[in-house]
Amino acid sequence: MNGERAETLALRALAFLAAQTNRLEGFCRVTGVAPADLPAMATDRSALAAILDYLLGDEALMLAFAQDEGLAPDDPAAARRAMGPLPMGDDTA
Repeated sequence: MNGERAETLALRALAFLAAQTNRLEGFCRVTGVAPADLPAMATDRSALAAILDYLLGDEALMLAFAQDEGLAPDDPAAARRAMGPLPMGDDTA
């Protein structure tokens, strides 16, 4: 998976989280991100990687995302690997 495709998948993950109040509230509670910050996250590669990290930290949530999006269960992890490491000191999520 290339970086552009990985970022697109991460954007889809953000939309998935935002689509249901309970998923969005869980994401915001765990990460400390405010709902008002979501639009800026959509254009920040580190934030998109952190969204995938969050999703991958909850297998049931990740599998629900993969199923909803018609993805293979390992696609979110492949996308995260394609995005590379987060810069040191990044506390986006």
